[in-house]
Amino acid sequence: MQIQQTQSTSRDLIERWIVQHVLEGRSNSELEGTMFVYGNEAYTLEQTSQGALSIIEYPVSNVVVFRKKEEADPANVCRACGLDYSSFKEAIECCADVD
Repeated sequence: MQIQQTQSTSRDLIERWIVQHVLEGRSNSELEGTMFVYGNEAYTLEQTSQGALSIIEYPVSNVVVFRKKEEADPANVCRACGLDYSSFKEAIECCADVD
């Protein structure tokens, strides 16, 4: 079995994340202010005057993310895009092409 990473843009990943959380019942107000980091790109969600979410890019030259031990990634979350799955297998196959 050979695994190859697929190329997803940061906006595609953010939009998938938004859809997943809206389907889970979270409101746009709850999602507003969420910060995303993809490589050296930073984005945040802002609510428009019509109530829709807008993805705002922040210019950044370097990004460093520190994690606490107690904030370790759950086993059933895709490490590339952060989407939740019901099994570890689904999570590792999320952003990978499996031949």
